[in-house]
Amino acid sequence: MGHLAERLGRLEVDARSPDGNIAARVRGRDQVGVRFASGSYRSYREPELAGQLSQLATLTWARYRREYRDIMDAHLGVRAVTEDEQDRRFAQEQARLTVRGVSPGRFVDVSSRALVRWEFALAGGTVGALSQERFLAELDAAIDDLLRDHRFQSVLLAARFYDLGVPIDAAGRAPVAGRSRDAGW
Repeated sequence: MGHLAERLGRLEVDARSPDGNIAARVRGRDQVGVRFASGSYRSYREPELAGQLSQLATLTWARYRREYRDIMDAHLGVRAVTEDEQDRRFAQEQARLTVRGVSPGRFVDVSSRALVRWEFALAGGTVGALSQERFLAELDAAIDDLLRDHRFQSVLLAARFYDLGVPIDAAGRAPVAGRSRDAGW
């Protein structure tokens, strides 16, 4: 498994926003970096910037999933894996997972369905209130929050379908320390 972990750790994808002014890079399992072309950050209004980020994240993660799948297929030596009915139901539920991340200052709110379709929302006045560096820190924190939520919900979902030894209640929630979607955020 060491070779597989090494290959997944080296996985790297790049993408650009539709307007070409924002670049994203995902490395390894969940290292995400975003940067703006020189002078472009202040040219955006919040709805336009949110739209560019949404399209960029959707494209970036599509590339990431494709590369990830190619590495896994090469490692397993197969293109298609036989699934039983339980695996198919799990995959259907996994495709319905909706996750969310919010930045510490509440300037950036991001949601995604199964890390396939991404939607960003920015608080009004964000571009004027935040420097580019501070905005990127808020963006990074919101994405990290979303990815944590995805990992958490994925474990709970897997625990519902497979005996992982994770204690969950009848509603599918973990009665252990962790994130609660009902905590008001």
